[in-house]
Amino acid sequence: MTPGSEVNLKSTLSYSYIQVTSEDKLVYLLVDVMPVAQSSLGHVPLNLSLVLDKSGSMYAQEKLEYVKKAVIYVIDQLRSDDISSIVAFADRARVVVPSQQIFDKGGVKNTVQRIDNVSVGGGTHMFKGIVAACDEVMKNYSPNRKNHVILLSDGLTVAESKCLKKCREEAAKGISFSTLGVGNDFNQKLMMDIADTTGGKSYYIDVPSDIPNIFAQELKGVQSVVVQNPTLHLKLSRNVQVKRAYKVKPLISDLGAPQVLNQVYSVKMSDLQKDEPQSILYELILPSRQAGSYRIAQSSLEYDVIMKGEKGKQIAQDIVIAYTSDYSLTGMVDSYVMNLVDLVSVFRQQTRALELAQIGEHAKATQLLKTAATTLLDRGQKDLATTFLEEAKNIEQGVNTSVAGTKKLEYGTRKLTQMLDDAFLPPI
Repeated sequence: MTPGSEVNLKSTLSYSYIQVTSEDKLVYLLVDVMPVAQSSLGHVPLNLSLVLDKSGSMYAQEKLEYVKKAVIYVIDQLRSDDISSIVAFADRARVVVPSQQIFDKGGVKNTVQRIDNVSVGGGTHMFKGIVAACDEVMKNYSPNRKNHVILLSDGLTVAESKCLKKCREEAAKGISFSTLGVGNDFNQKLMMDIADTTGGKSYYIDVPSDIPNIFAQELKGVQSVVVQNPTLHLKLSRNVQVKRAYKVKPLISDLGAPQVLNQVYSVKMSDLQKDEPQSILYELILPSRQAGSYRIAQSSLEYDVIMKGEKGKQIAQDIVIAYTSDYSLTGMVDSYVMNLVDLVSVFRQQTRALELAQIGEHAKATQLLKTAATTLLDRGQKDLATTFLEEAKNIEQGVNTSVAGTKKLEYGTRKLTQMLDDAFLPPI
């Protein structure tokens, strides 16, 4: 760690030594970013909007009652300098609690208890809820706050593309979105995309009674932000290429085709929360070289510390690898990095399997799911492996994948890196 910095930056290669050959080599690079626990930093005040689906389906299984409990918990936990608003939507959107510092918590909680009486229709038009929430956040927007929206829905919405476009536009202004999908009817791709592209988190809540716990988890996270606007840069040495990159902590996501400008590959990260690392896994292609040690890249993090009024702070670390003809050295691998590689492979396999199933390539889809299940069983993930095998059986028999099973696959694989044994956790 750089003295006086608020962040630890750690770079780990899958191999410290690679064989001298005439061929290019594939090497994995893991970059861990972790805020340093510093109580002196204080906290970043919130500018939070809660967007609640109040369509007809929310009255089933007491979903709305659990939402009320969750929102009341949030109100109780708000700090005196936090700002909050509440929006309800169905066919229409209504601002239930306008953007404000909540001094009369009892009065607001009474309003939440009466949210059943708020008339917004019976369908699901999430775009209207998003627009209303963003309008409320912008009333008290400040770069010195965590400007954030928590969006909950249990159903499919109209105007899906407009929802995602609007969230991306607001993210460019500094607003992040976390999404909570309840039950099996919501569009998980849309909810994941909104969260991934705006710096938030996405949750799948299959049991309505879990709603308060998930709200509590999300609130704890946004209340513990210590570093904002982090961007991780990877400056590549000559002839070094990034083949692919994945975010692996706190959740797995595919960062897509690398866009490298002037030998620099940059990833906009989510605001850093206390005690929660963020990690990027890169697939690097290294050129053939003579024996010796070479700097292949430099990782650097640019970030703001709002509590100190500091912007554009930077820390950097050189990444060095040795080329050798000694086979005893080239056989040594970093077990933690390679375990992450395996888990990312499971994520890729389920993603590809579901794509293949959609176009009728049932045999290939089935094989991918079975292969992924074997990896999961080897790592003790029996429940998730069972879901993989059940969906493989459905596809094999010519039956569509189940709605619930698909969600368990997609959300379950994204969380795999949270489940690594503590023995593998690298020191940071």
